[in-house]
Amino acid sequence: MDLDSKPLLDLDRHIRTDEVGANLERRSLQSGLTTIAAQPIKLAIGVGSTAILARLLTPADFGLVAMAAPLLAFVDSLTNFGLETVTIQRSQLDHQQTSAIFWLSLRINSVVIGGMMAMAPVMAWFYQEPELVGITLAMAIGVFSVCLTSQHQALLRRQLKFEVVTVLEVSALGAGAMIAIAAAWIGWGYWALVLQVVVMQVIQSFASWQVCGWRPVRVIKTPELDANLRSMMSYGGHLTGFRFISRLGNQLDRILIGYFSNASALGLYHVAYRWAYFSFEQIYNPLFNVAVSSLSRAQHDPQLYRRYCRQGLTPIFSVCMPLLTFSFIEAQTLILLLLGNQWLEAVPLFRLLTLAVFVGSMHRVTKWLYVSIGQTQRQFRWGLLHSSVMIVAVSIGAHWGAFGVAMGYTIAICLLTLPSVTFCLKTSPLSLGDFLGVVWRPALGSVLAGLILFSSRFLLPNLDNAIVDAAVKFIIFGVAYLSIWISFPGGRQTAARALQMFKKLRSKQRDS
Repeated sequence: MDLDSKPLLDLDRHIRTDEVGANLERRSLQSGLTTIAAQPIKLAIGVGSTAILARLLTPADFGLVAMAAPLLAFVDSLTNFGLETVTIQRSQLDHQQTSAIFWLSLRINSVVIGGMMAMAPVMAWFYQEPELVGITLAMAIGVFSVCLTSQHQALLRRQLKFEVVTVLEVSALGAGAMIAIAAAWIGWGYWALVLQVVVMQVIQSFASWQVCGWRPVRVIKTPELDANLRSMMSYGGHLTGFRFISRLGNQLDRILIGYFSNASALGLYHVAYRWAYFSFEQIYNPLFNVAVSSLSRAQHDPQLYRRYCRQGLTPIFSVCMPLLTFSFIEAQTLILLLLGNQWLEAVPLFRLLTLAVFVGSMHRVTKWLYVSIGQTQRQFRWGLLHSSVMIVAVSIGAHWGAFGVAMGYTIAICLLTLPSVTFCLKTSPLSLGDFLGVVWRPALGSVLAGLILFSSRFLLPNLDNAIVDAAVKFIIFGVAYLSIWISFPGGRQTAARALQMFKKLRSKQRDS
């Protein structure tokens, strides 16, 4: 393709952010609201499919697929070498640089996926589960499809086109769930869970390629391009290093349980872990891309950056912390409703891990700050310490089985969270006072509402219907939380500002 055959303006139309910058606040808010609005649909698909699959499959089926999860996590941390985040974060980017990133990522990903496929027999030998060969090779197909279109998805996010991204995600999630349920229904066992992941990845990747419209071209190397690539590789390298060592610390729990116990024990732990993180990830993961895109555009204006941080962090903590508190108190009811009687052994694990997520959510959001202002080297240094402590904690806990691993994981998270936040904010435009000002109200409100809910057990009559019982308790907890939240100093003003911003956005949408 001859670069001179098209105007530069046309080549860069999928990359430019000038229109985004002109309407950054509105586009950021609109993207955040769109992402959050889609979460009930994702929640319904996720909860509904899991509830059905948990009754059609066994803990051993889930455990078998969970044995491949650490390898997938490590592969995910290495793919693209962090360059997809560079595409989102960079203020200035052109078509040649974007194409160079694509071809470089493709070479890196080919090596990584080749290594993943070579690890298939090693996984089977390590866990003494021959089925892992087929599972690993099948999942490599989904990983390859994601790698092939990571640049396209990054470009959509760079331009804050989260309405498009959300539609693709929901569609792929629904298709994967339907295929998985059908496969489980006809007796395919653990292959239903494998297909759920692979189908979702392939559909979303194919759709992203079609919708984005950007296509890579032959790269003409210049000294300036080489210098930019070296800078990008440095940024991406530190981000990749952080991802890898973080995954090592976070995945070792499942490796140890899978090795020392069995597939059933790992299945119980994996499902407890997944559901403990579920409410947090339903908000954090989608908003991560919105936040990084918006904060990256505002990184040169400290006041604007701080304001966007507060606006982004408030809904995460205000929604996730109360949900996690409710889940901790009503763990047995929720597990019974979602998964059925055969999963009740996961209740103690679920409670411990829910506590870890409640505290650790404050640490997890620091990734926004590191990535958006380009401090991945500092993030990597902290990751070395964080992962070392996590490895020691879960290794000690492994002597007491899955519960011991969960206990070690939770203790380590609780010990590391405050130092992690403090270290991050030392070089961030956001101050520790700003951060704590966002966190304290939902944290304290959640705990107090939890105490009210727990106390109400002695006053409420026993209800035979588990769904009605859970609904009544959720209403009590929700009313208590909202009342406490608003009664705190600044609570009414914060709620009024959020409502005003929403109305402002709606009015601008009608005018546009």
